[in-house]
Amino acid sequence: MTEIVVRLAEFDDKVAIIEMLECLQDYERELHPGRRPGSDVAEYRYKRIIDAAESFDGAVLVAIEKSNIVGLTAGWMIIDEDQLQDMSHREHGYVSVLFVGQDHRGKDIANILLGAIEKHLVSAGANRLSISSLARNGPVITACRASGFEPFEVKLEKFI
Repeated sequence: MTEIVVRLAEFDDKVAIIEMLECLQDYERELHPGRRPGSDVAEYRYKRIIDAAESFDGAVLVAIEKSNIVGLTAGWMIIDEDQLQDMSHREHGYVSVLFVGQDHRGKDIANILLGAIEKHLVSAGANRLSISSLARNGPVITACRASGFEPFEVKLEKFI
């Protein structure tokens, strides 16, 4: 296996990151009818993750293999609005994005990215991380579970 290098995203990575965000959105759209097309939201999501990472002690990280961007993660510090939780539990690192290109899956890149964003968020003060996923997105749930994430809450829905 080729070496995977994780680094901070740079401005020159913008096009590749937007393409990944579009792919992620389109993949999730196949899993849930409520998702908008990737082309409608990828640039908005790019701006949102860049702004949040800059504003809230976060980072946007890319995984590089043979000088190609093959994966993406982003995270920052948040405070949940859930008043039922202790403040020590509410303030934590939030992983907003985890994506590995289809041709590069199965190479442990998701785990490498999760480890890198965890390291960054711990250095920003996190003692807990959270990530959300569509319930039908088995690959990301499997990758997160393999990295030590456990279910916290389950949100159910019913179409009527």
